[in-house]
Amino acid sequence: MHISVGRVCALHTSREQSLSEAQRRSGSKANADDDRQLLMTALTTEHFTLQGARSQTMSESAARASVFVFATSSALVALGFIAQVSSLDAVGLVFALAVLPTLYVLGAATFVRLVECSAEDFRYGLAINRIRHFYKETAGEHADLFLLSGHDDGAGVFENMGLSAERRSPLFAFSTAIAVIDGVVGGSAIGVALGPALGAPLGLAAGVGGAVAIASVLAFVRQASRILNRAAQVQPLFPHPDATA
Repeated sequence: MHISVGRVCALHTSREQSLSEAQRRSGSKANADDDRQLLMTALTTEHFTLQGARSQTMSESAARASVFVFATSSALVALGFIAQVSSLDAVGLVFALAVLPTLYVLGAATFVRLVECSAEDFRYGLAINRIRHFYKETAGEHADLFLLSGHDDGAGVFENMGLSAERRSPLFAFSTAIAVIDGVVGGSAIGVALGPALGAPLGLAAGVGGAVAIASVLAFVRQASRILNRAAQVQPLFPHPDATA
């Protein structure tokens, strides 16, 4: 049986092309697997970093709130001792008018920073949920093993906390307690300045001090809403089904 040289060369060339195509496909698949593994490593590192950042914000919030509450309680104790000794004469008034405004400024700074920490924690929660969604996609049929949500929106973050996004209110956050305490401190400073210091009637001083305290708390709550609303302005890639319904 005679086979021409041209046909042999054609068969050899076709075989080489088939091998080259198979090698290219194998190389492309290997590169895709390598890229996915690199992406998984990067996301795992980012997840770990975000978890550490969330822990840091919680520690900072607790430390700042503790400092303010401790300073306020210490100042009230000191005022009580001075009132027993001097009955709020010139020395007591000077001490009260020096300490109470200082506490108010400290409380205002503490409140704003607590709200900012809450906003940071919320953004970290969004980022972690987005990474967790990739984990679930990679897990495929075993995605149910992940208990927490992978939706990168407010509903997904609150769901992971066991809270309802509709019923949750920032009024029940600890930052609001700081705002109330600080409002009382500010109203007390105004009352002391109007009453014992300037000789205004007790009722007038108490009324103005109460109004200042309420206005201060409302201003704090409004500022908190602005900060939190800015933090929530993130376009979700994987929104919660209830949020898109």
